Parts: sequence; C-alpha cells; structure tokens
Amino acid sequence: MNKLKITIAFFLVLTCFLVACSSDSSSSASSDNENAEDEFSVFDTLVVDNPQKLPECNSDREGEAYFVKGENLPYFCIKATWRSAADSTDFSISCKDGFLIAKEKLIQEIPPVDSNNTIPSVDSNSISTYPMPHNSWELEPNYGTPQEITITGNAFAISGPFMFGTSISVYPAYGNPVQIAEGCIISNDGSYILENIPLDTGCVKITAKGFYKNAVSGKVSNEQVSFSALSCKEPTTNINTLTHLEIPRIDQLRMNHVEFNAARAQAEREFFIAFGIDTTKLYAQQFFTDGRTDKPIASDLSIIGYTEYSAALLAISAMLQGDRNENEMMNLVTNLAEDIKGDGQWHDPNWKIKIADWLVGVDSSYRYNDIRNNISAWGLGSVPNFENYMKNFIPMVYNFETCSELNAGQVTYVNQGQSIFFANDYEHADHSKVRFICDKDSKQWRVATEIEKDTLGFGPGQYDREIREGRVNHDKPYIYDKDKWRMATPEEADGFTSLVRVYQELKADEKVVFIIRHSKRTNDTGPTGHLTDDGKKFAFELGQSLAAIKYEDVYYGYSGYTRTKETCENIAKGMGQENYTLEILPGLDGDWYVKDSEKADKYSDSYGGWEVFSKYAFEGAFDDAFYDLETRSEQLLENEILANLSNMNRVNILCTHDYLVVPLLAYITDGHANLRYYEKHKWVNYLAGVAMIISPDGSVRYEPVKGLETGLM
Repeated sequence: MNKLKITIAFFLVLTCFLVACSSDSSSSASSDNENAEDEFSVFDTLVVDNPQKLPECNSDREGEAYFVKGENLPYFCIKATWRSAADSTDFSISCKDGFLIAKEKLIQEIPPVDSNNTIPSVDSNSISTYPMPHNSWELEPNYGTPQEITITGNAFAISGPFMFGTSISVYPAYGNPVQIAEGCIISNDGSYILENIPLDTGCVKITAKGFYKNAVSGKVSNEQVSFSALSCKEPTTNINTLTHLEIPRIDQLRMNHVEFNAARAQAEREFFIAFGIDTTKLYAQQFFTDGRTDKPIASDLSIIGYTEYSAALLAISAMLQGDRNENEMMNLVTNLAEDIKGDGQWHDPNWKIKIADWLVGVDSSYRYNDIRNNISAWGLGSVPNFENYMKNFIPMVYNFETCSELNAGQVTYVNQGQSIFFANDYEHADHSKVRFICDKDSKQWRVATEIEKDTLGFGPGQYDREIREGRVNHDKPYIYDKDKWRMATPEEADGFTSLVRVYQELKADEKVVFIIRHSKRTNDTGPTGHLTDDGKKFAFELGQSLAAIKYEDVYYGYSGYTRTKETCENIAKGMGQENYTLEILPGLDGDWYVKDSEKADKYSDSYGGWEVFSKYAFEGAFDDAFYDLETRSEQLLENEILANLSNMNRVNILCTHDYLVVPLLAYITDGHANLRYYEKHKWVNYLAGVAMIISPDGSVRYEPVKGLETGLM
C-alpha cells in the first residue's frame, strides 16, 4: 500500500475526544433533544479560547482532543500533558467514525526486506511501525513505487465543508474496488492532500465520509454522510454536490460508449439544466485565472469563490439541503442521481415542487442572508451571488412565464396540486393565499404582498373612500383613498361610528335622532316575532353604555312590530328609565320604500330579500317595485321625523327594520355605505342605522352609527 499524507490547515472549531471514538461509539454528533434549536454538536462542546482554559489532562482524558481557538489548533491529552497538533513527534493522529484519534507512537525499526522480498510482521497495535513525517500518515512503507501523483482538493458535503476527522478513501474508479489509500481531514475547510497515488491506477474515486457544516442551518451535521468525486490524474480534485451526483450518469454514458471526458461534460451540463441554469451563459463566464479559457469540470468547483460557477453550485447544494436532516438530504440526492442517470433529465415533479415550496419560504423571509452569513462565518473566502439561481428555480417549477418588461406587475398563482401553495383559481383561497408577482424592478417572480394580490384589477374606485374586500384575502378590507387603494382600518372598513360616541360628542344645543335596526331577533319574522335573549341583552347593554355617558330622558318610537318595541324597551331599561314615551311611528315600517308589495315579494322570492333591497338601494334596480330612493328618503326624514321633532326629546331612538335602514344608509352616504350585499355580501347589523344630528339653526347632518362592535354582518 502507498503512502498517504494529510497536511494540517487552518482550524475554526474544535476536534474530538478519543474515548468516544471507539468502535461501539455513536456516529451522531449531537444530542437527541427533540427541540432542534436546543441541539448541540460535540464539535461545539470541546472548544476553549486558549490553552490556559483546557481542563485537567488526566488518565480519564487520555487521548481526548480540545480545540484552542486562540491558536487554531487541536490539543491532545497525551500522558497527562496537553500537546498541540503542531508538535506530534511522539504521538500519531488518525480518524474513525468521523472523529480524530491520537495515540502515543510505538516506534519500531523497520526490518530489512528478506531475500524473498517480504516484510516481517509488526505490532498491529501501533498506528505506525516506522518514523512518520511531521503531520503525515504512512499507511504502509513505500519502496519507491514509480510515477506517483499528488492529489489536493477540498471536500464539501452538499452545502458545507467536511469537518476534521473526516476519512478520505481512494478506490479505483472502475474494476476491482480495493482501497488504494486512506487518510483523514484535519482542517476546518475540508482541504486534503493525497500523496503517492500511483499513475497506473488510472481514474480513482475519492470518497469523504464524516460530519459537515450545514450552510442552511449553520450547524454541524448530526450524522455522517459520504460524498465522492472521480479523479483522472487531475492534480486538484474537489469533492462537492456535483461531483457526487454525476457519477451514476457518467457510468451510464460510458456504458453507452461515450468517451469519459465527453460523458463527464455532458453529465455536468445536464445537472445544471435540471435546476434551470442557463449553461450557455454560465459557460461563457471565465473561470480560470491562469489564462486558460476552457470551461471547468465539476471537481474544479467550490461553493466558495466569487464566480458564477460557485454561485450555481452553491444554489444547487442549498436547494438539495433545505431544512432536511442528513438522511432526508441523502435520500433526495440519491433519488436525483438515479432519476437523471438514465436519460439526463429530472422527471420527478414532486421533489422539484417540494424544493420550490421551500424556496418560497426562503424568498419571502429573505433567508438567503442566513445562508450567506453562515458561510461567511467559516472564514473560507468570498460567498458568491447564489440568490438569483435559487429564485429562478421557483418559476421554472411552477411553470410561470418568464418575468420581463412585458408582464411586469402580473400576479399569478400555483396550479400544481402537489404544492402547498396550490390554488384552484386566483381568488380561491381554501388551499393557499400565496400569490406571486413579476417584480417590475428585479424582473423576477416573488411572493406578492397583500395589497398587490388583493387589489389586482380593481382599477379606480367607483367613488372616493369606497370599501372593497380583498380578492384573495376576503376578510381584508381595502379603501380607495386619494386616488389609490390602501388597507382600510377596522373603523374605515366598518363605516359606522359608535352610537355611544355620537351621544357622548353631542353638543348641549343639538338634538339627535337614532334610526336603528332592532336587536337580534328569533326566526319569526312576522309582526309578533320576539327578540332572542341575546337580543334583549344587547339592547339593555346599549342603554347602560348611554347612561354611563349621561342620564337623560330618551324618546322612543317603533314600527309597531313586537321586536322593535322590545328593542326600545330594553334600551330604556338599560338607561334606567321607568316613565318614558314609547310610540308607534307608521313611517318606520319595513316596507317604507316598497311601492308594489306583490312585485317586491316576487323579486325577493327569486333573488333573496337582502340582494333585492341592496340592489335597489345602491343601483336603483327593481324600480317597478320600489319608490325613487331620494324622494322616498326625504319624505321619511322630513315628513315623518323632522316634522314631529317638537314632540320628541333632545335624544331620540327610533327602532325599525333592516329593509328601511339599508336604503336610508345608501341615501345619506350617497351610495358609499359598505352594504352592497349583492356584490360584497355585507348587510346591516343589529342596532345599527343612521344618526340625524340637528343643529340649533335647523341644519341636519347624518352619520352611520352602530350599537354593537360592528355595523356590518
């Protein structure tokens, strides 16, 4: 077997302890805590700032390693003394189960080769049976094997470098899978050096197995993973997502008699295309800085470095990593490699949609910065501009048209049923309320804001301060204010002022007449139908609220129906009134606006009373059954109310019906009241209606009022 040498590079976090690296130890690097946020890695528990903070080195810690951040080196407990990895003359370091192991050296003289060219056996308990070069490992003595090559590189597992303690194994790429060499990574950046690899081996497969830094989570993996790369006498061979994915596809192409270099180039191009990356633009980017103009191969690439190739590789790696644990990630990687292996195309839409769905969350909360910051914290170099490659994956999977100047501002939805953002149509929000917009500045699709998706296609309001419900969020109101739509406040959306507040703000020389719908009723809509217990309670509490502002005698009028009478009576009880005026006012009848009862009933039977009365009130429909809204409203206000004002008090409450209140509200608000049931399914609530405020000079102003929390139902 040939000599393998691994050199020490720069360290960032700690190394491992010896005892836990025995053959029956766990390969997990974190606790089993159910809360992922509370999980910690062994690699994070054995770090000290300087050698003075190292714990006591005793027999219990023999062989353990702590990482000293101030020196960027691991220290090992060897024979009751902490020893730096920079001074390993009398102990050797190896790796097992993803961790570094230190043992005291047992130096033995190497016996001479006998006449049969055989080597006598040596003590199997020693790591090495001959003097080792500083910071290197010799797996077997080398007796001058000619034409050997050194391979260097960086080993990255999906989205981050392998941790020190990672094992490196070298096998022939094809043929007998006998291990040629093995060694360890002892750097924090995944770098390795393999020396004395025989040229006659041909192409080799280099496999790294260990724990790795996760760029998405910012943590060290909980489990070990294995990633590989093919190396065909290239002096630099990086291990990364692409080198691992492409191996099955290269093997398939070679079986189809495609030459190796052509097969490798084709496989790499196919994986880029599978993730929506334009290889024509990508390959037009210069990669090498030594004057070479050829395009790089996968093993040249790293997720570190300010190139488009690094950006593309990092984007693919982060997408495959996602929020998956190691087993889930490796399952996806394996499935993807096998899927593309056959014909170079990614056929499985489910995985694509899962990735795209995850990316929507990343994009909407801009978690790209988390990935960027996690990588920056490693201190390995520049983080490429990977974000656009991830963003472009979303519309590719959801089949959105290309975002450009032509469709800037367009808003759309996901129509793939497998997606968590699926919608039956644009306004259907039972499954998802997420919509996407072609951003006019970036020319990229992004998650649309609430107002962008909810007011799409509204155009100008029909009138100033018009209220409309959102097209997607049907419970969100929007108001047309100063020539544009904005989110309405609850008060604006409701459009009603508290009746109690109007009473509180009433001036001493003013009078007010509240014309309100009765309180909550039973299902009996006839003249003798009663209020429910809640209805009585609501009316009583309204009276209490008025009395809390100021007690005074209130005049009451009602339509002659039992429920309107009970409404007035319970308000009076709440006010604490015992002797009060309660009169029937014929003008408060619910049919006040009806001209032809037979026709009105016929329309109501066909379309529903609320739709008929609201469409009459706001659009003038069914004019053969109803009076002219303006004329009839003025008759009510002037002839039935103002004309009898001398018989009333300063404060007056008239209890009537919704069929009177809705048209009256449409009249006094000039059609602005949000009561277009036929269009918006909004109707006047119980104890809501109109306040007539009469000034001393006889002028009148009107205001929609509510006796409950909202004026709408």
